[in-house]
Amino acid sequence: MDQEYRMEGAASVEQKGWPVGDRMTLPWVVLAVVLTAGCVGGEPDPGPSPTASPLPTSTAALGKGFEKLSGLRLPEDATGLKVDAELLEGDRPYYRLRYETTRGGAEVACTADNFTFYPSDGPPDAEQREEFSIGEHRTEIAETVECTGDHPTNGLVQRGVLVVFPADGAKRDDGEPDGEDTAMVYAYASENPG
Repeated sequence: MDQEYRMEGAASVEQKGWPVGDRMTLPWVVLAVVLTAGCVGGEPDPGPSPTASPLPTSTAALGKGFEKLSGLRLPEDATGLKVDAELLEGDRPYYRLRYETTRGGAEVACTADNFTFYPSDGPPDAEQREEFSIGEHRTEIAETVECTGDHPTNGLVQRGVLVVFPADGAKRDDGEPDGEDTAMVYAYASENPG
C-alpha cells in the first residue's frame, strides 16, 4: 500500500518535470510550492499597523479624561482650560491642567472627598511650582491653597490641586476691583502601578 502511494505521488510529480528520488522528495516539493505561492502575488506585508493613542487630543476630551480619572469636577465657570496628558510606563494616564475660575469655583475643587488642604499666604513655593508646573505669575499672589489626596474609591489614583489667588482679584474695564476674587487652578491626576 505504501509502495502504491509513493508511485502514484511520484508519477504526478514526474509529469510536472520534477525529478523524484527517495521518499522525502514529495514533501519537499509540496513545501517549495507552498512557500513559492506565499511569495508570489498578493500585497506585500505592510508591517505592524500603528495603533491609535488611547488618550484623546482635544482639550474638552482631555478635561473629561481628567475628571473620570481623578473623580474631580471642573467648575462651570472655568475659563482658559489647558490640559496636557501622557501615558506613563505601563500605559498609566497622567493629566496636568490649569484654568481660571472664581473663588467659589476654586473652592469646589478643594472640597472633594478624601482631600486634605493646606492654605498659605503668598505665592507657591519652589516645590509646589515644580509639582504643578507653575510658571511665574504677572500679578502679586495673596494666597495659595494646596489640596492633595488619593481618589476616594481607587487608592491607586493620586491627585492634587493648587489654587493661586491674585492680590488684586478681578477687575472691571476701568481697572477697579469688581468684588469677585479670581483664582488660577493647577491640578494633576495620575495612576500609580497596581
